[in-house]
Amino acid sequence: MWTPETKTDKNLTLWVTHECNLNCVFCRDSENKPTKGFMTMEEVENSLIHAKEKGITTVLIGGGEPTLHPNVIEIAKMCKSMGFFTVITTNYTKPEIIKALDGICDTINISLYPENQDIIPNQKDFKSNLYLKVLLYKGRFKTKEDFDAFIDKYQQLIPHMGFCCMRGHTKWCEEHKEIEWLDSLPIEKVVMTDRGNPCWVYRGFPIDRKDLSIFKKPHMMVDVRGLLYDENGKWILDKQD
Repeated sequence: MWTPETKTDKNLTLWVTHECNLNCVFCRDSENKPTKGFMTMEEVENSLIHAKEKGITTVLIGGGEPTLHPNVIEIAKMCKSMGFFTVITTNYTKPEIIKALDGICDTINISLYPENQDIIPNQKDFKSNLYLKVLLYKGRFKTKEDFDAFIDKYQQLIPHMGFCCMRGHTKWCEEHKEIEWLDSLPIEKVVMTDRGNPCWVYRGFPIDRKDLSIFKKPHMMVDVRGLLYDENGKWILDKQD
């Protein structure tokens, strides 16, 4: 699971679809929403073979919402069978599919939204490591005390969680990325991630300050259009036939 020290140069993100069953105003994938459809199993396999040849060790299955892919379980099994550390990021609106992925994926990242906050699972019921991902924005937590109360509640269910501030990639994000109480937190340490973001550690939990990003370093990514970034983070889609 992600820590501030995690290196992403050995990662492949499989955007198996850009389709989603939610319509979040802060969605980082909103610009890709017009891209419809799902990666085929052949496309997935070819991508994994290419990644293996390039020394990639971790595959992140994402989207969109990856559990909408009709073959997402088979995709996860293929990743594992080829020796990759396998991670999926989900909005947890299809808990039955996530449960079916338990023990296949090494880590299941669950993004917390109002739509799923009352059905968040308990780590004790899962073999796979669960990781709760929480976006921070203006108004989500009104005070530091609200933030602390949230941590106290949800760490009982999922001990591993991380928080993330927003870049201004949409108008809404730009208007809501400043959080009044955030700078008053007693930070334990600051770690510079390999993606160019300073990451604060508070109460043992990382707060990824993407709003203070110095640079943006992509890693290998593939979607239904083909290879987007190579293993060096270079955009190559427009170079393909």
